[in-house]
Amino acid sequence: MRSNESLLALCLVLTPARLREVREEEWRADLRDGPAMGIPAGWLLAGALRSSATARLHDLLHRGGTVLARIKKGDNMKLALGIIGAAAILIGGAAVGIQAKATQDQPQANAVKAPMQGRSVGGYEGWWNSTPVSGNSAGLPQETVAVNTRTGKIVDAFNRATNSTRISDVKFTPTPDDSWPADSIVIIDTASGKVIEDFLVDENGSPFDQSGRPLGAKVS
Repeated sequence: MRSNESLLALCLVLTPARLREVREEEWRADLRDGPAMGIPAGWLLAGALRSSATARLHDLLHRGGTVLARIKKGDNMKLALGIIGAAAILIGGAAVGIQAKATQDQPQANAVKAPMQGRSVGGYEGWWNSTPVSGNSAGLPQETVAVNTRTGKIVDAFNRATNSTRISDVKFTPTPDDSWPADSIVIIDTASGKVIEDFLVDENGSPFDQSGRPLGAKVS
């Protein structure tokens, strides 16, 4: 929690003063409500860091625009280089913070959620079908299927372009593989046909938590 406050403070320092109050209110609301909706705090803070660094860079470039326009034969070159250097330091610092927070929150970000109540086996949520707070989904699979290795059948699907989770919309037929882990769910990227994630499940399709109990199971 203390690290979250430190990173939030960094975001506010980077944010131009005119935007600071509004951004702080928005970010604190995201940090309060996001984790309850399955969005890790690390992702929220990473998005805030990118946003604040970008806003600061644009502000610096805007302020330095008139100076850069007047550069003639080296006049004001030191000031121009100072502006560019400051921008680079800000972006670099934000990148370090983002990387540190992403590493810290890796287990949480990759956590698998149990099937949604009222649905048949399936409805799994994880990094492969999540959308980063920044909205940038570059590098994430565009379509995935979840296959239960007990049966070899598709039990869940996700298409990022259409936001569809209907298995009938997927034009992909998985081929059971001996290398698949037993009693598990394997997540397959349909574009490559490769398994990109797997996790153990019980006979009802529920993943296990860190204590070895099926997620959602009642504690006696």
